[in-house]
Amino acid sequence: MKINPFITLLFAKLLLTPCFAYADFFDWSNTEVQYLHGSNYRMPKNANAIDKSIITVSHADGWALGRDFFFMDTLISEQGEPSQVNVYGELYSYFSLNKIVGKDLSYGLFKDLNATVGVNLGENVDINPKSGTRVLLYGATLDLNLPGFKMFNIDFLCHNIIEPVSTGNSVQITPVWKLPFTIGNTHWSFEGFADYIGSKTGRYTENFLAQPQLRLDVGEFFGMPKHLQVGLEYQYWHNKYGIKGFTESLPQALVVWTF
Repeated sequence: MKINPFITLLFAKLLLTPCFAYADFFDWSNTEVQYLHGSNYRMPKNANAIDKSIITVSHADGWALGRDFFFMDTLISEQGEPSQVNVYGELYSYFSLNKIVGKDLSYGLFKDLNATVGVNLGENVDINPKSGTRVLLYGATLDLNLPGFKMFNIDFLCHNIIEPVSTGNSVQITPVWKLPFTIGNTHWSFEGFADYIGSKTGRYTENFLAQPQLRLDVGEFFGMPKHLQVGLEYQYWHNKYGIKGFTESLPQALVVWTF
């Protein structure tokens, strides 16, 4: 089995970065492992509902000129299609205007402006040497100060598919948010993202993907606050993969361990 070197490099960064996350180079860091399970995934040319388990490793850190974020999904098909494993990852670097000029320029709802670059990489490890997804992204990210939100950012990016077929550029707009709240003595978080990607040359129509999560901190019941969370993620993908009229909608059980 041959694995694309881009995927190998992304795996290496996922594994190695947390080891150095507490070095002087980083201002802060956060690493999570998520387990999701759902039963109504869809794939093109397959009329069956598909059961999958997804293991996601994600990492975020801050440094002198900005911050980084990346994640790697391992998607394991369990029913509804031939047994297979897919990997998919995204890596982004954000260069902060506040940090570059050395001043806090926040005002009102405006918190910061970032120059952003990213790459999306995917591979079906059971179907080789067929290439997977390759996407380059670049643009700007607006950080906002919204009441109650720990984080609210909006990416405005150029989205350029390199493989499987080069289709030119379109726009990607991605809000990302985290809203912590309490109910009685319990601590919750409503967080997630939504991607809007414009249409491209050929068969790629505009598509919309949203993955909001509702999390409950159950770790605090066992003396491990902010480490173990359970909850629900809802995935809605309109025109999945840019295929007009092909839509996926399903809930996913969620367990999260935060380092």
